[in-house]
Amino acid sequence: MVSLINEKSQLDFLPADPFAARITAIFETYGASQSFAFFWVQTIGGVPTAAVSRVDGSATLFCAENADYEELSSFLSAVGFSDITCRADCAERLGLPIKKTSFIVRFCGNEAELPAADILNDYDKKELYALLTECGFELGDYGSFLADVCARLAKGTASLAAVQSGGELSACAFALFEGEKSVLLGAVATRPSARGRGYASALVGSLANEKSEKAVFLFCRNDSLADFYHKIGFEICGRWAVC
Repeated sequence: MVSLINEKSQLDFLPADPFAARITAIFETYGASQSFAFFWVQTIGGVPTAAVSRVDGSATLFCAENADYEELSSFLSAVGFSDITCRADCAERLGLPIKKTSFIVRFCGNEAELPAADILNDYDKKELYALLTECGFELGDYGSFLADVCARLAKGTASLAAVQSGGELSACAFALFEGEKSVLLGAVATRPSARGRGYASALVGSLANEKSEKAVFLFCRNDSLADFYHKIGFEICGRWAVC
């Protein structure tokens, strides 16, 4: 059975997992009383086996090994979504067409000295938006980006590390979704004119170390980045997919 939920405690079963981090952080940010945010849990014999969040049509799915994929497939078709993020193997079992996929990496610690960076505590959000769009991130309009980023930063379900050089914002990395057990890093970007200075390594390493009391994950934008993240302490642990 898949049921709509309205209490955060109904997500307590979720493990340390990047998709669980997204779902729990979104719930913590928006709750279940907003007209654009919905959360469901699948149970089998009273035992929770899957969780789904959907915000403005964009869904995230976590599946345990014993999830009922046939029921989930029917449910997702019925409620609809513009896109869904989940493990690649879950997408395959659900028969969903995969639009994007790459590695999930998990921080395992790094004793190597990372490049130093002066991390900003204050920054211009328009500059941040411009940096991310310049680096190929699809963010939608600025107003929606600003509302979402401000909401998550205010709730403590996201945090940012960034550096400035030459009077402009040069690089950034986010703890995009922070739950009670796990954190998903992302939105790692360096302005082309500032690349090769170790900013991305410094920022990702700083965030990973800061959040290391929890499980820290990151979605590679493409397979070629796995070696880069390996050098700063991350190991491949699966594949993500957007469908």
